[in-house]
Amino acid sequence: MSSQGDNWRFGVLSVFLLLGLLCGHTAEADGDGLTAQACNVSTSMALDLQKFSGIWWEIVRQPSGSMFCTQINITVLNTVEDNVLIDTTYSNTITYPWVNQTMNATLTAANATPAADGYNFTYWNPPAYTPYTVFKVLDTDYANYAFVCGYTNAVDNSTAFAMIIARNRTLSTTFLDNLESESSSLYDNFLNGSMTLITQDGTCEGNGADTSTAFTVFYAIFALVIYILTK
Repeated sequence: MSSQGDNWRFGVLSVFLLLGLLCGHTAEADGDGLTAQACNVSTSMALDLQKFSGIWWEIVRQPSGSMFCTQINITVLNTVEDNVLIDTTYSNTITYPWVNQTMNATLTAANATPAADGYNFTYWNPPAYTPYTVFKVLDTDYANYAFVCGYTNAVDNSTAFAMIIARNRTLSTTFLDNLESESSSLYDNFLNGSMTLITQDGTCEGNGADTSTAFTVFYAIFALVIYILTK
């Protein structure tokens, strides 16, 4: 009788232990990011378009791409249709990263209104247009950073991407780590600590002075040559 009682108590204890392990595993899994939302089911936040306008720099992306030194210039017009202009300047030439090209896009976006389906538009990237792509702004504080995701096919996650853009061209390691940690805990396609860092250093600026400085130097040399020849 005592042996049967011990077996019963052991069985009940085993059940409780098993339930505890399962609950603990579930909580741990949830904490590991299983609740992170995929881009195709995320809603693009209600944006204050004027606050969101201006210059942004692409800091990290996932997966990696061929563009770097990427600047995004957003202009908002006082119109109902085609009220947002986006000029994205970038380089895809490793040897000469300061040799930039610009692609342009126009879209219609409602101010302070969430966009469940995001913004589906194409870039004019001479000599052709890029594929239509859905972009969603998931989060931003307007002054420092924004989390952006997108895809070309809503049912094919291999076409999805994520990127962090910022108002400053380069970010401190600590700030960037915090952004990656926060974004990856909330949204799919963002990877904590392992997203591809976009080149945004001095090589993007050119191999010398800017255009105005170069012209000034050229003019000075030209004037000196004329002076010598006519002396």
